[in-house]
Amino acid sequence: MPSDARLQPALEALRRPIAAYRSYVAAARERVRTLLASDHGVDRARHELGPFGASRIDAARFAALQRGVALEPLARARLDAAAAVLGEIDAADDSIFAADVAPGDSLRVTAARALARTGRAFGAATLVELVRSGRYDAERHDRLLESFAYDWWTRTEREHSPPLVVSVDGADLRAGSLAEVLDVGMHLVLLVRGASTPAPLVRLLTPGTLVIQTGDVRAIGSLGASPGPAIAAVFEQEAAFFTHDPAAGSALWQRLTILRRPASAPAKTLAGISQRQQREELLQLEALAERPALPAGYTAPFIPEGTGDPTDRLTAWLLTESGLASGQ
Repeated sequence: MPSDARLQPALEALRRPIAAYRSYVAAARERVRTLLASDHGVDRARHELGPFGASRIDAARFAALQRGVALEPLARARLDAAAAVLGEIDAADDSIFAADVAPGDSLRVTAARALARTGRAFGAATLVELVRSGRYDAERHDRLLESFAYDWWTRTEREHSPPLVVSVDGADLRAGSLAEVLDVGMHLVLLVRGASTPAPLVRLLTPGTLVIQTGDVRAIGSLGASPGPAIAAVFEQEAAFFTHDPAAGSALWQRLTILRRPASAPAKTLAGISQRQQREELLQLEALAERPALPAGYTAPFIPEGTGDPTDRLTAWLLTESGLASGQ
C-alpha cells in the first residue's frame, strides 16, 4: 500500500501511550537482566565443588547460598529468550504500532494479530515470573514469546496497552468488532481509505470511551491523553464527524457533539451494508445526541415561594406527578 501521510501525525497523537508501553518494556528488560546477572549457575557450582564435593552437596542449593539465585540451564535459556524478545521490542521503531488491513480482510483479525505481536513483551515478562517461581513448563509456556493475545493480558498490562494505528478500506471498517479490545488503556486510530458508512464508530459509544470521527488527523491530538480507552477514525471521504468525550458530562447528550453531518443521504449499498442500515447509523447518532426536552404543552405545577420546607414541596410535587399522592 502507498504510504499514508496521516500515519506519522497519528503516531504523534499516541506519543503518551507509546511512552507508557515502552517504559513497561524497558523495566521488564531490566528485571530479566538483573536476574540473569545474579545467577551463579548450577553448572558453575558443580565445577567449583569438584567431583568429590558435587557427589555429596546439592549444587543448586550451594549456588543459591552463594548468590541467592540458581538457574538450571533450561531456565536460563528461557530467560535469555525472554530478554531477546524484550530487547527486540525495545529497539523497534514506531512501525510496531501500525498495521494495515489488506482489502477484503478482517479489521478485527488484523488488529488482534498486531496486538498479539506487541503483547509478546507481556508474555516475556510473564515467562520470567514463571521461571523465577519454579512454575515454568516448556510445553505450556514457550508460546508466550511467540504471540500473547489480548485476551490473556492482565489489568496492569491493559493499563500499559501498546496503542495501534490501523489503515483500513472504508468498505472493511466493521468498527463494532473492536469493542472487545477497548478496555482501560487501549488507544486506537483508524485511518480510513475511500468510502465508508457514515457513522461506523457510533456502535462503540460507551460512557467511559473517548470516540472521535473526523476528516482532519490534527483533530485527534488529545487522543493519547485520554485516561481511559479511546478510538478515533480519520476519513478521506464524506462521513459524520463527531466527538464523544467522557469528561464532558454525565448524560450522553452532554458527552456527544456532532460537528458535521454528511451533505447527502447514503446513495448505495457499501460492502453489503444497505442504504437503510447506513441511514440507521445516522439516525442512531442523531438520537443519542438529542437533548431531552419536556413534552409539548407541558406546564410545571405552580408552587408558591415560601410555602413550607423546599424538600417537602419537592417531594409533594414528585408524588403528584407520579400519581402516588392520590393512592394510584
